[in-house]
Amino acid sequence: MNKQTHESNSPPASGKPAGLQRLLNGVVLVPAVVIPVVAVAVLGTLGFLGLRIAHNGGLMPRPTQLDTYACKGFAAPFQMAFRHGMDVVQLRVGNSTLYGDILNNRITWEDPAKAQAALGFVPPNDIVFDDTHLLRLLDASQRPATERVCERLTL
Repeated sequence: MNKQTHESNSPPASGKPAGLQRLLNGVVLVPAVVIPVVAVAVLGTLGFLGLRIAHNGGLMPRPTQLDTYACKGFAAPFQMAFRHGMDVVQLRVGNSTLYGDILNNRITWEDPAKAQAALGFVPPNDIVFDDTHLLRLLDASQRPATERVCERLTL
């Protein structure tokens, strides 16, 4: 009996190590380490994206406000709301607001004939130059078109 007990405690005849040693030496180690690391990275990324979505109120970043410029050299003084890199512009005179789109520094106003009648003058159609302090527009009511400077209002 002693001989049989001694044989059952010895490693298997095939020579394969058992337990932890088998895990460390075998191909089981790669999936055992890589899968949890990838899972943590994926969950971390999803958590980060979820927090950003909750913070921004959606997938897109919050829209930024347009910069407001005071334009005084035109037929009537007005304010122009504009931001470099954005494709929208607003012209405000009193209670009237005129909306337009910008493409290649050329302004296309919504319903220009109606806008001109409401404003009492021809709105500018071209942006010559812009930076953080100045906006240079072409006064379309003058022949030849004259460049006018608008100054940014500070809030």
